[in-house]
Amino acid sequence: MSFQFKPSVAAESEITWRDLFRLGPEADPFWYRVRATQLDFLARYFPFTLAVAVGNASVVLAALAHKAPPGILVAWMVIQTAMAVHFVRRLIREARSGKPTPATRRYTRQVVLEMGLVGACWGLMFAFMIPALEPSQLALVVGMTLVGIGTTAYSTAVFPVGALALSGPIALGTIAGILEADWPHGTYVLIILGAFLMVIVRGNVLTTFAFLARLKTQDRLLEQEEVVRLLLKEFDANGNEWLFELGRDGCITFATSKFADAVGRPIEEIIGQPWTRFVADPESLGELREIARNGQPFRDLLIRSTVNGELRWWSVSGTPKYDADGRLAGYRGVGSDITDRQKSAERIAELATFDSLTGLVNRRVIHTAIADGLHGPTGVALLFVDLDRFKAINDSLGHSAGDQLLVEVAGRLRAVVGAAGQVGRLGGDEFAIVLRAADAAAATELGEQVIAELSRPFALGGTDARIGASVGLALGPEDGTSVEALMRAADLALYDVKGKGRGTVRRYDREMHARAEARRALELDLRSALEQGQIALVYQPIVDALDERVVGFEALMRWRHPVHGEISPSVFIPIAEDIGIIGQLGLFAIDEALRTAARWPRHIKISVNLSSLQFDQPGLVEDIAAALRRHGVEPRRLELELTESVFLDQRDSTVRTLARLRELGVGFALDDFGTGYSSLGYLQKVEFNRIKIDQSFVRASVQDGNESTAIIQAIIALADRLGMETTAEGTETRAEFEAMRRLGCAQVQGFYFGRPMSAEDAMRHLARSEPLIAIDPQEIGELDFDLADLEPTDAVSPPRSGAEAYGRSPAAGVPPTVPLP
Repeated sequence: MSFQFKPSVAAESEITWRDLFRLGPEADPFWYRVRATQLDFLARYFPFTLAVAVGNASVVLAALAHKAPPGILVAWMVIQTAMAVHFVRRLIREARSGKPTPATRRYTRQVVLEMGLVGACWGLMFAFMIPALEPSQLALVVGMTLVGIGTTAYSTAVFPVGALALSGPIALGTIAGILEADWPHGTYVLIILGAFLMVIVRGNVLTTFAFLARLKTQDRLLEQEEVVRLLLKEFDANGNEWLFELGRDGCITFATSKFADAVGRPIEEIIGQPWTRFVADPESLGELREIARNGQPFRDLLIRSTVNGELRWWSVSGTPKYDADGRLAGYRGVGSDITDRQKSAERIAELATFDSLTGLVNRRVIHTAIADGLHGPTGVALLFVDLDRFKAINDSLGHSAGDQLLVEVAGRLRAVVGAAGQVGRLGGDEFAIVLRAADAAAATELGEQVIAELSRPFALGGTDARIGASVGLALGPEDGTSVEALMRAADLALYDVKGKGRGTVRRYDREMHARAEARRALELDLRSALEQGQIALVYQPIVDALDERVVGFEALMRWRHPVHGEISPSVFIPIAEDIGIIGQLGLFAIDEALRTAARWPRHIKISVNLSSLQFDQPGLVEDIAAALRRHGVEPRRLELELTESVFLDQRDSTVRTLARLRELGVGFALDDFGTGYSSLGYLQKVEFNRIKIDQSFVRASVQDGNESTAIIQAIIALADRLGMETTAEGTETRAEFEAMRRLGCAQVQGFYFGRPMSAEDAMRHLARSEPLIAIDPQEIGELDFDLADLEPTDAVSPPRSGAEAYGRSPAAGVPPTVPLP
């Protein structure tokens, strides 16, 4: 340690120079401890200090007895005696009470003032009396002064403020007296006195620094211990982990209450027991013994134990501890019960392999089975099985019934396939079967067995439900050399069979891929067809059966592709529904049809087909209302044609939308009546204005006579009873028209009265079919055409094809032009 006034780095980092002369804030616990310790230090060394002071006073009085005025000596003695008695009485009082006086700032300042008074009395005495002393007496007084200062420095070593108050006046009085005495050796004495004072002050400063730093460290350690204690208490009360310690003999020397809970025994029965007593699994026991034998640390060691007959899983971590000689003294560590987590991990692993509902393997395992088959010598057959009419069962009977159906389907598939292959669920109502060593014939036969088995009725909650199945088949490596390629081939085969009637097995061929690529190209083109003006509407007349006058038009959509020409609605409408743009196309059809109808006489109606998917479109009613206002068309002139697909989901939102459209004033027509499964039921769901009799009945009424005629008569009678009109679709010959008129059908529609035509041709058609005398003069002004338009024009060329929702299919043998009535 150097002679400089510089404390250790550790002390200086904790305490500043300013702290040496502070009494600290009143309410600060640390500074209260500092003041209390300083006052206790003074009290502890007071007897020693008092004895030295008495001896020093005796020597001084002996030297100054004949030199000092009696009054000064008496006053000095009285003050010193009074202060000594005051200090002694305080110590006695504190000793009797058993409690020291509280270390407040006020009391500490009082003690400092009292020490300063004592020091001032000594300093004044020396300042007045030293100049009158002989050199020998002066040397004695200076020596005793040094002894007194040293004593006070020792007894106030940790109290710099008190030391300065007591020793400072004594040193100053002594120095002043020596300077006044003009002693020949005074300079040397002052140098010695100054050096002594520096040593005393340095020791006092360094001691106080160390004292304050130690208290600071103790406070921090106490705080840390309290935090650790609270954390351990919180850890044991609320945490899932437990703490433990093992001795050199492997017995448990310490454990928290959570460990007692984990082993199901009181803590008293655990302490002192070998830890091996609580590990029942031989494998875990052997691993732990090997680790302990080598003194190695371990982390997250998985241990199986049995507690009250139940298998539990623990995760344990431990660190070896050593004695003073470096020998292994045991282990300390932490553990936790991870049984729930382990069960969850096992469940996750199971879910990664099996479908949770059916118990079949999932897509991941199917992928592996396909890959193994592709790399095997015999190849692999992959069958994709899709359930027919599953959605209808799910929606009508509820999701629980749908889940039960999937479980029973899985059981039947297992029974059919057996040990010949692997059955898995890909998701939803789609399953996969992987067969090893199966050729096309065997795989097809198994697919037919699957269809037959799944076509048998299912008993769901007391109700017999019937579904079917479609199967797509692909063989590897012929149809695909990778898992992805083979699954793509099977999926294309399944898509093909679903598009061609369902209920059969179809194997993949190259043309399916070409069709899929062509469809993908059409999807891309269809997305931009509307913006590029390729989508247009044509209008087919609807004629009154009595006077053969036009009463309305049905708007039909056409796509004129720049490369492929006119594409049938039966092709592009399903694509539009699949890719999600049917709503956009439907709104275009309504807006364009109303724009055209605005130019027609007010009694001419416009019919527009509405896809079932448009009911999923938010704001459908608002969009239709806005289009009616925009073009100034009365709502009663707009008729929306619906098919039974609108009602298949049986959703309340669909019924609400139809009700709002009815409130708007829009009419409804039920299209293709008689071809669905429950058309009569739909008449109860919506208030239809018109029923459209399917063209198959119209054509059959002329060809096979009585049976179809009876059906049409029943439909017309039903419509009359319900206050609805009827329209016969697909009337292509005069004989069919006369038959429909004779049966009482109100309106007819078909090629006989006009093929689908452009808006301009529809206007001309109206002009020719409406006698001028029959037209309201007010309506003449609403017809936007010139007299030149009244001249005859060529008949409109027939379209190449159509669709049920947005077009009509031309019948074979119809001439290219049809005479107008």
